[in-house]
Amino acid sequence: MIDNAMRDEFARQGYIVVPDVLDQQQLDELNRVYDEHVLEREETLSAAGTDKQNRFYIGGRDKCETTDRHGNSYTGRRLWNKAYMDLIDNETMLPLLEEVLGDPAWGHAPAHMPAELRPQFRLDHDNVHYKPGRTPTDGPDKGGGLHGGPAAFHVTCVYELKTVGPGDGGFGCVVGTHKPANEQKLKDMDGDWRWNWSDTEWTSKLPNWDEDVPVHRVEAKAGDCILFTEKLKHGTIPWAGKGERRTLFYKYVPFGMHHGDAAYDTNDPELTERQKRILEFSPCWFNEPREDRDYSANPALTQLHPLARVESDPSVLLPGMSPPHIRLTDETRAKLLSDDGRGASTNAKA
Repeated sequence: MIDNAMRDEFARQGYIVVPDVLDQQQLDELNRVYDEHVLEREETLSAAGTDKQNRFYIGGRDKCETTDRHGNSYTGRRLWNKAYMDLIDNETMLPLLEEVLGDPAWGHAPAHMPAELRPQFRLDHDNVHYKPGRTPTDGPDKGGGLHGGPAAFHVTCVYELKTVGPGDGGFGCVVGTHKPANEQKLKDMDGDWRWNWSDTEWTSKLPNWDEDVPVHRVEAKAGDCILFTEKLKHGTIPWAGKGERRTLFYKYVPFGMHHGDAAYDTNDPELTERQKRILEFSPCWFNEPREDRDYSANPALTQLHPLARVESDPSVLLPGMSPPHIRLTDETRAKLLSDDGRGASTNAKA
């Protein structure tokens, strides 16, 4: 269970490292299957040049037609095997996810989400980060730019299958930028901080960089899990480790909200009932699908809950937090603003 010390650290930093989430037996099985799907594929190795950041969808090659309990029919991908399925609701991480995605105080679930839908959440999408070990003759690794922001509503579990030590690189973040006041300090910086954030030579020339927007190069043992909010400005620090980088990202959202458009096969016989519920492509009750995606085959995904609002009530938030961005089309927003005064002000409380 999440304790007060973990809550305080998560609220202050925007992330925590939960130690020893996976035991050696789990690690062995996850790595064995990883070898089959990543290292034994020639196209993976040939694409793993030092100037590339490689991401692979878990189960992205095996897809099946599926129909969930909401009546939605779609092509859903399967996870690699039972060990990867069991990360969906890992017993250590589950209560942490239930709290940060179910309690509107954290700024992920809208304040007007009905109590019966809390603490439900769903796996929105996932990916795998792989980097080969570095050698002295390798050129510089590019890493990745900063992304994320205080209006985001998804939360990510980062499972490390190999130890990430001091100076190795991998997951990094600008601590505290999940709060708008701290993010603004970053935005006020001169220069291209989005791409130079982890370049110590560049940041050393800026006044108060380390004090105002400190970068954490997050270390973790094999079997640890990094839990972070996507409100946090984060990115990939160039890989410098002699060993491989093997990192799994499981990204979750409150039930009834969508960030991406990934879908999973919920009819896999190895899934538990709880795992199926977490994988379901739920109706978009509190934000509408992305306008650049075609959801016409599943109109249920465009239905809004009767309690939908233009925005969430900020008064329920923990100090410094920001409410989630409720994505609505202009047409829906106009309807809500004119619907008997419901949501008539973007400052109205839900």
